[in-house]
Amino acid sequence: MRTLITTSLAAIVLSAGLAGQSYPPPFPRTGARSLLENDRVAVWDVTWPKGHPTAMHRHPYDMTGVYLAPGDRIITEVNGTKRPVSTKAGGIVWQFKGLTHIEEGTSDPSLHAIMIELKRSDSYGTDASELRPAFPRDTAKLLLENDRVRVFENVWPLHQKGPLHKHVREAVVVWISDGKLLSTSRAGAQTVTEVKAFTVTMGTRGNEHVEEAIEGPPRAYVFELK
Repeated sequence: MRTLITTSLAAIVLSAGLAGQSYPPPFPRTGARSLLENDRVAVWDVTWPKGHPTAMHRHPYDMTGVYLAPGDRIITEVNGTKRPVSTKAGGIVWQFKGLTHIEEGTSDPSLHAIMIELKRSDSYGTDASELRPAFPRDTAKLLLENDRVRVFENVWPLHQKGPLHKHVREAVVVWISDGKLLSTSRAGAQTVTEVKAFTVTMGTRGNEHVEEAIEGPPRAYVFELK
């Protein structure tokens, strides 16, 4: 009985020590490149190089994103448990803040993703509008929706004008293919935006316009922030 009590006390002490330990954030690190950062989000281009484990780290923010290329990893938990993970391209990431682990790439070529840290813990806000919202739309496939984010994969068909709409939420857009978009505002002003694969843009809410792809067609993952 005395041995059992001692073991239990040791486990409790170990658990308390791990819970109180301070860990670095996941980014920046080897294989991670900052693409965009403001007071709303931090967006990272991330690879997991084979044979290069990260430090034990803790994610301070809720995080979403998309895997651009497939690959494999070993995940090591705080208690030392290891598990292999194989990830396909096109998968959408969602994880809550507080996750603590080590990651090590085990494939060549490496797993590749765009990761979006949600720096706000409260609502990002939504505009009211008499216009139709930018999403959902006929060309967009809903991939994920929860209380924090809504993710669409969208293609802008060439030379097809969409309806007049309003962007009622802020959004991070991860472009997957090159193209050009002609935007016509509600007042009639026109602008042309060139987009490149594996780049990221952030749209503010309140924009009212019609869109038409004039080169491409562009394709993107759209992360609407709730």
